[in-house]
Amino acid sequence: MPISDTKPEIQAMQDRIIMAMTEEQRLRRALELCDLSYAFAKAGIRHNHPDWSEEQVHQEFLRSLFPPGTAPSGI
Repeated sequence: MPISDTKPEIQAMQDRIIMAMTEEQRLRRALELCDLSYAFAKAGIRHNHPDWSEEQVHQEFLRSLFPPGTAPSGI
């Protein structure tokens, strides 16, 4: 069983809301969460490297998706 800090009654409410959504709404929500995660990751990189260009930030984000030394060439 996964560890969660969400109370069971709140989890049940979230589950009901999600199940009431159409497939398109669930997909749209998932994509919004991906965008939010990307924005947070880039903000963290920018915080650590304020002098980097947007391209450098993007490249560092892509590198962060892979274990050290395993990123494809060009990233």
